[in-house]
Amino acid sequence: MKIYHVEAGMLATNCYFAVNETIGEGVIFDPGGDYPTIKRMIEQAKAKVVAIVLTHGHSDHIGALAELRKATGAPVYIGEDDADCLTQPNRNLSFFIGEELKNEPADHLVHDGDVLELAGMKFEAFATPGHTKGGFCYYYAPGKVVFAGDTIFCESIGRTDLPGGSYRALIQSIKTKLMVLDDDVKLLPGHGPTTAVGWERRRNPFLQ
Repeated sequence: MKIYHVEAGMLATNCYFAVNETIGEGVIFDPGGDYPTIKRMIEQAKAKVVAIVLTHGHSDHIGALAELRKATGAPVYIGEDDADCLTQPNRNLSFFIGEELKNEPADHLVHDGDVLELAGMKFEAFATPGHTKGGFCYYYAPGKVVFAGDTIFCESIGRTDLPGGSYRALIQSIKTKLMVLDDDVKLLPGHGPTTAVGWERRRNPFLQ
C-alpha cells in the first residue's frame, strides 16, 4: 500500500488516499474540503477511488464528500452513531465553518470489529468514541498503520467539549484500542504530523 496525503479545507484536515498499486485502486479517508486539491492527489496517484471512509462526521472531515462522491461514484462508509452527521448540519457542526453542510446518507454503516475489504486491502475497524459518539479508527495490519481521525494527535488528543464528546470515553478508546498495538505502528491523525504508538505511549501527556 502506498499512502498519498494532502491537507484539505479550512482546518487543514489530513485527507489520505491509500492505494493498492498492484491493482490501481484506492480508498480515500476523510475528504475534509477543497475538492480540487483532493482531485489533484488522486490524479497524481493514477488510481481509481473505490471507497470513501470517514473516521467521523464533523464537517471538517466531510467538506468535499459530495463532490468526491459525485465524481467517483464510490460508496461511503461511516460509523453507525455518526451516520446522521452526513444529513444534519447541526450534528456535523458545519456552522463552525460558516456553512450548512448536507450530504446523502452513507452507503455502509461501520460497527466495531468490522473488517472492510476494499481495493484488495483489509482495514480493521476500531470504534473509538470520545471525540464523537461514532468515531472510528481503521487499522491496516500489513502496513502497521492506523487512520486515526481526531481520536489522537501527536502528543495530544481530539476535542471532547463538542456535542457527543466524552473525555473519559476518548481516553478509554485510546488505551484499549490503540495503545495495545505495537510501538512501531504509525498513527495517521486527522490534523498535524504522523506519529506512532510507542511515541504516544511515552510522550502524550493525556496518557500518563
